[in-house]
Amino acid sequence: MPTRAARFTPAEIEQLRRAMEPQERANAAERARAGGFAEKFPGGDAGKTGRTRDRIGELCGVSGVTVSKIAAVYAAAEAEPNRYGPLVEGMNRTGKIDGAYRKMKRWQDEDRVLHLRPVEGRFRTLAFDPPWNDESVSEAQRPPYATMSVDALRAVPVEAWSLDEGHIYIHAPGPFLAIAIELCAAWGYEFKTVIGWKKPHFSMGRYFRTIEEFVVFGVRGGLMVRRQDLPNHFAGPVGEHSEKPEAFYDLVRAASFPPYGEGFQRQARPDFTNLYVEAPLAMAAE
Repeated sequence: MPTRAARFTPAEIEQLRRAMEPQERANAAERARAGGFAEKFPGGDAGKTGRTRDRIGELCGVSGVTVSKIAAVYAAAEAEPNRYGPLVEGMNRTGKIDGAYRKMKRWQDEDRVLHLRPVEGRFRTLAFDPPWNDESVSEAQRPPYATMSVDALRAVPVEAWSLDEGHIYIHAPGPFLAIAIELCAAWGYEFKTVIGWKKPHFSMGRYFRTIEEFVVFGVRGGLMVRRQDLPNHFAGPVGEHSEKPEAFYDLVRAASFPPYGEGFQRQARPDFTNLYVEAPLAMAAE
Protein backbone atom coordinates (compact mmCIF):
# COMPACT_ATOMS: atom_id res chain seq x y z
CA MET A 1 0.00 0.00 0.00
CA PRO A 2 1.49 3.38 -0.94
CA THR A 3 2.24 5.80 1.89
CA ARG A 4 -0.18 8.68 2.08
CA ALA A 5 1.41 12.09 1.88
CA ALA A 6 0.72 14.10 5.05
CA ARG A 7 -1.24 17.26 4.40
CA PHE A 8 -0.57 18.77 7.84
CA THR A 9 2.45 19.29 10.10
CA PRO A 10 2.68 17.29 13.35
CA ALA A 11 1.78 20.46 15.28
CA GLU A 12 -1.36 20.97 13.19
CA ILE A 13 -2.35 17.31 13.56
CA GLU A 14 -1.98 17.57 17.34
CA GLN A 15 -4.07 20.75 17.41
CA LEU A 16 -6.80 19.00 15.45
CA ARG A 17 -6.69 15.97 17.75
CA ARG A 18 -7.04 18.13 20.84
CA ALA A 19 -9.99 19.92 19.30
CA MET A 20 -11.79 16.82 18.02
CA GLU A 21 -11.34 14.19 20.74
CA PRO A 22 -13.23 16.01 23.53
CA GLN A 23 -16.09 16.77 21.13
CA GLU A 24 -16.23 13.15 19.95
CA ARG A 25 -16.42 11.95 23.56
CA ALA A 26 -19.13 14.48 24.34
CA ASN A 27 -21.13 13.43 21.29
CA ALA A 28 -20.89 9.75 22.24
CA ALA A 29 -21.98 10.50 25.82
CA GLU A 30 -24.93 12.54 24.56
CA ARG A 31 -26.05 9.70 22.28
CA ALA A 32 -25.83 7.26 25.17
CA ARG A 33 -27.87 9.53 27.47
CA ALA A 34 -30.52 9.97 24.80
CA GLY A 35 -30.77 6.22 24.34
CA GLY A 36 -29.82 6.59 20.73
CA PHE A 37 -27.15 4.92 18.64
CA ALA A 38 -23.82 4.69 20.43
CA GLU A 39 -20.89 3.11 18.67
CA LYS A 40 -19.43 0.02 20.29
CA PHE A 41 -15.68 -0.30 20.10
CA PRO A 42 -13.51 -3.19 21.26
CA GLY A 43 -11.46 -1.98 24.22
CA GLY A 44 -14.00 0.55 25.48
CA ASP A 45 -12.71 4.12 25.68
CA ALA A 46 -9.43 3.10 24.08
CA GLY A 47 -11.38 1.80 21.08
CA LYS A 48 -13.30 5.07 20.82
CA THR A 49 -10.07 7.04 20.99
CA GLY A 50 -8.55 4.88 18.26
CA ARG A 51 -11.56 5.39 16.00
CA THR A 52 -11.42 9.17 16.49
CA ARG A 53 -7.74 9.22 15.68
CA ASP A 54 -8.38 7.22 12.53
CA ARG A 55 -10.81 9.93 11.46
CA ILE A 56 -8.27 12.63 12.23
CA GLY A 57 -5.66 10.69 10.28
CA GLU A 58 -7.94 10.48 7.26
CA LEU A 59 -8.35 14.26 7.33
CA CYS A 60 -4.62 14.84 7.68
CA GLY A 61 -3.29 12.22 5.27
CA VAL A 62 -1.73 9.96 7.93
CA SER A 63 -2.78 6.86 9.86
CA GLY A 64 -4.49 6.87 13.24
CA VAL A 65 -1.37 5.22 14.65
CA THR A 66 0.69 8.21 13.52
CA VAL A 67 -1.77 10.56 15.23
CA SER A 68 -1.29 8.54 18.44
CA LYS A 69 2.50 8.74 18.13
CA ILE A 70 2.37 12.52 17.77
CA ALA A 71 0.08 12.74 20.81
CA ALA A 72 2.47 10.59 22.87
CA VAL A 73 5.50 12.76 22.04
CA TYR A 74 3.56 15.92 22.93
CA ALA A 75 2.37 14.37 26.21
CA ALA A 76 5.94 13.42 27.16
CA ALA A 77 7.13 16.95 26.35
CA GLU A 78 4.44 18.49 28.53
CA ALA A 79 5.38 16.22 31.44
CA GLU A 80 9.15 16.78 31.04
CA PRO A 81 9.71 19.78 28.78
CA ASN A 82 13.48 19.99 29.24
CA ARG A 83 14.04 16.40 28.18
CA TYR A 84 11.34 15.77 25.58
CA GLY A 85 10.65 19.30 24.34
CA PRO A 86 13.47 19.10 21.76
CA LEU A 87 11.82 15.97 20.31
CA VAL A 88 8.68 17.99 19.56
CA GLU A 89 10.76 20.77 18.02
CA GLY A 90 12.69 18.33 15.86
CA MET A 91 9.55 16.45 14.83
CA ASN A 92 7.88 19.66 13.68
CA ARG A 93 11.00 20.91 11.94
CA THR A 94 11.69 17.73 9.97
CA GLY A 95 8.25 16.09 9.85
CA LYS A 96 9.87 12.80 11.00
CA ILE A 97 7.42 11.37 13.50
CA ASP A 98 8.64 7.77 13.83
CA GLY A 99 12.17 8.80 14.81
CA ALA A 100 10.93 11.16 17.53
CA TYR A 101 8.52 8.53 18.84
CA ARG A 102 11.14 5.79 18.92
CA LYS A 103 13.61 8.02 20.73
CA MET A 104 10.94 8.97 23.28
CA LYS A 105 10.08 5.31 23.92
CA ARG A 106 13.74 4.40 24.26
CA TRP A 107 14.41 7.21 26.75
CA GLN A 108 11.36 6.19 28.77
CA ASP A 109 12.57 2.59 28.81
CA GLU A 110 16.02 3.75 29.92
CA ASP A 111 14.34 5.47 32.88
CA ARG A 112 12.53 2.22 33.69
CA VAL A 113 15.76 0.22 33.52
CA LEU A 114 17.46 2.60 35.98
CA HIS A 115 14.92 1.51 38.60
CA LEU A 116 15.50 -2.23 38.18
CA ARG A 117 17.56 -4.49 40.41
CA PRO A 118 18.60 -8.14 39.95
CA VAL A 119 16.62 -10.75 41.85
CA GLU A 120 18.23 -13.18 44.25
CA GLY A 121 18.14 -16.90 43.52
CA ARG A 122 19.73 -19.55 41.31
CA PHE A 123 18.22 -21.26 38.30
CA ARG A 124 18.84 -24.50 36.46
CA THR A 125 17.95 -22.85 33.14
CA LEU A 126 18.52 -19.25 32.06
CA ALA A 127 17.18 -17.48 28.97
CA PHE A 128 18.37 -14.08 27.78
CA ASP A 129 17.12 -11.80 25.01
CA PRO A 130 19.90 -9.18 25.08
CA PRO A 131 18.89 -5.65 24.04
CA TRP A 132 21.66 -5.43 21.44
CA ASN A 133 23.00 -1.97 20.67
CA ASP A 134 23.47 -1.77 16.91
CA GLU A 135 25.30 1.49 16.25
CA SER A 136 25.41 0.88 12.51
CA VAL A 137 21.70 1.63 11.97
CA SER A 138 19.95 4.99 11.66
CA GLU A 139 17.85 6.52 14.43
CA ALA A 140 14.66 5.48 12.62
CA GLN A 141 15.83 1.85 12.62
CA ARG A 142 16.80 1.68 16.29
CA PRO A 143 14.46 -0.21 18.63
CA PRO A 144 12.06 1.70 20.88
CA TYR A 145 13.64 0.33 24.07
CA ALA A 146 16.87 0.71 26.03
CA THR A 147 19.87 -1.10 24.54
CA MET A 148 23.17 -2.25 26.05
CA SER A 149 26.75 -2.31 24.84
CA VAL A 150 28.66 -5.60 24.70
CA ASP A 151 30.73 -4.52 27.73
CA ALA A 152 27.55 -3.85 29.69
CA LEU A 153 26.19 -7.26 28.71
CA ARG A 154 29.39 -8.97 29.84
CA ALA A 155 28.84 -7.37 33.25
CA VAL A 156 25.36 -8.88 33.72
CA PRO A 157 25.58 -10.99 36.94
CA VAL A 158 24.79 -14.32 35.27
CA GLU A 159 27.14 -16.21 37.62
CA ALA A 160 25.01 -15.17 40.61
CA TRP A 161 21.92 -16.77 39.01
CA SER A 162 23.62 -19.96 37.81
CA LEU A 163 23.67 -23.37 39.45
CA ASP A 164 26.72 -25.62 39.05
CA GLU A 165 24.84 -27.61 36.41
CA GLY A 166 22.52 -25.87 34.00
CA HIS A 167 21.58 -24.60 30.55
CA ILE A 168 21.56 -21.16 28.96
CA TYR A 169 19.75 -19.77 25.90
CA ILE A 170 20.85 -16.47 24.33
CA HIS A 171 18.81 -14.90 21.53
CA ALA A 172 20.81 -13.28 18.74
CA PRO A 173 20.06 -11.92 15.27
CA GLY A 174 22.63 -12.90 12.64
CA PRO A 175 25.02 -9.93 13.06
CA PHE A 176 25.31 -10.63 16.81
CA LEU A 177 25.61 -14.41 16.67
CA ALA A 178 29.40 -14.48 17.17
CA ILE A 179 29.10 -12.05 20.09
CA ALA A 180 26.37 -14.20 21.68
CA ILE A 181 28.68 -17.23 21.52
CA GLU A 182 31.38 -15.12 23.18
CA LEU A 183 28.92 -14.05 25.91
CA CYS A 184 28.01 -17.69 26.50
CA ALA A 185 31.61 -18.39 27.49
CA ALA A 186 32.00 -15.12 29.41
CA TRP A 187 28.95 -16.01 31.49
CA GLY A 188 30.41 -19.39 32.44
CA TYR A 189 28.75 -21.78 29.97
CA GLU A 190 30.18 -24.05 27.29
CA PHE A 191 28.76 -23.34 23.85
CA LYS A 192 27.06 -26.40 22.35
CA THR A 193 24.88 -25.48 19.39
CA VAL A 194 22.75 -22.87 17.64
CA ILE A 195 18.96 -23.14 17.50
CA GLY A 196 17.06 -21.50 14.64
CA TRP A 197 13.84 -19.50 14.91
CA LYS A 198 12.03 -19.60 11.57
CA LYS A 199 9.73 -16.61 11.14
CA PRO A 200 6.61 -16.51 8.94
CA HIS A 201 7.98 -13.87 6.57
CA PHE A 202 11.28 -12.65 5.21
CA SER A 203 12.64 -9.36 6.51
CA MET A 204 15.06 -7.00 4.83
CA GLY A 205 18.73 -7.74 5.48
CA ARG A 206 21.97 -5.98 4.71
CA TYR A 207 23.36 -8.75 2.52
CA PHE A 208 20.59 -11.36 2.26
CA ARG A 209 16.93 -11.23 3.16
CA THR A 210 16.46 -13.09 6.42
CA ILE A 211 13.76 -15.38 7.72
CA GLU A 212 15.63 -16.66 10.78
CA GLU A 213 17.00 -15.50 14.09
CA PHE A 214 19.16 -17.64 16.30
CA VAL A 215 19.46 -18.86 19.87
CA VAL A 216 22.84 -19.84 21.27
CA PHE A 217 22.61 -22.85 23.58
CA GLY A 218 25.23 -23.48 26.26
CA VAL A 219 25.78 -25.98 29.05
CA ARG A 220 27.30 -25.70 32.51
CA GLY A 221 28.60 -28.72 34.39
CA GLY A 222 27.92 -31.14 31.53
CA LEU A 223 24.15 -31.22 32.08
CA MET A 224 22.36 -33.12 29.28
CA VAL A 225 18.97 -32.22 27.83
CA ARG A 226 15.81 -33.88 29.08
CA ARG A 227 15.01 -35.47 25.69
CA GLN A 228 17.05 -36.64 22.73
CA ASP A 229 14.40 -36.22 20.02
CA LEU A 230 14.10 -32.42 19.88
CA PRO A 231 14.93 -30.47 16.69
CA ASN A 232 17.34 -27.54 16.71
CA HIS A 233 14.72 -25.15 15.35
CA PHE A 234 11.27 -23.80 16.09
CA ALA A 235 8.75 -21.72 14.16
CA GLY A 236 6.66 -18.87 15.42
CA PRO A 237 5.33 -15.37 14.77
CA VAL A 238 7.17 -12.14 15.44
CA GLY A 239 5.84 -10.26 18.46
CA GLU A 240 6.10 -6.61 19.41
CA HIS A 241 9.34 -5.11 20.72
CA SER A 242 11.42 -8.28 20.25
CA GLU A 243 8.93 -10.51 22.04
CA LYS A 244 9.68 -14.19 21.34
CA PRO A 245 7.03 -16.78 20.38
CA GLU A 246 5.59 -19.32 22.78
CA ALA A 247 7.17 -22.09 20.68
CA PHE A 248 10.58 -21.04 22.04
CA TYR A 249 9.44 -21.47 25.64
CA ASP A 250 7.85 -24.81 24.82
CA LEU A 251 11.21 -25.96 23.46
CA VAL A 252 13.02 -24.76 26.60
CA ARG A 253 10.54 -26.56 28.84
CA ALA A 254 10.97 -29.78 26.84
CA ALA A 255 14.78 -29.64 26.73
CA SER A 256 15.83 -28.06 30.01
CA PHE A 257 15.12 -28.33 33.69
CA PRO A 258 13.37 -25.88 36.02
CA PRO A 259 13.62 -23.56 37.78
CA TYR A 260 13.71 -21.15 34.82
CA GLY A 261 15.01 -17.60 34.94
CA GLU A 262 14.68 -15.04 32.14
CA GLY A 263 16.70 -11.87 31.63
CA PHE A 264 15.32 -8.86 29.72
CA GLN A 265 11.89 -10.45 29.84
CA ARG A 266 9.36 -9.03 27.36
CA GLN A 267 6.27 -10.87 28.61
CA ALA A 268 5.63 -12.41 32.00
CA ARG A 269 5.21 -16.18 32.23
CA PRO A 270 4.41 -17.95 35.51
CA ASP A 271 7.18 -20.53 35.22
CA PHE A 272 9.90 -18.09 34.06
CA THR A 273 11.15 -15.80 36.82
CA ASN A 274 11.99 -12.29 35.68
CA LEU A 275 15.62 -11.76 36.68
CA TYR A 276 15.09 -8.02 37.17
CA VAL A 277 12.45 -6.39 39.34
CA GLU A 278 11.57 -2.81 40.08
CA ALA A 279 13.58 -1.48 43.01
CA PRO A 280 11.93 0.42 45.86
CA LEU A 281 12.22 4.19 45.37
CA ALA A 282 14.69 4.59 48.24
CA MET A 283 16.96 1.90 46.80
CA ALA A 284 16.71 3.32 43.27
CA ALA A 285 17.82 6.71 44.55
CA GLU A 286 21.01 5.39 46.18
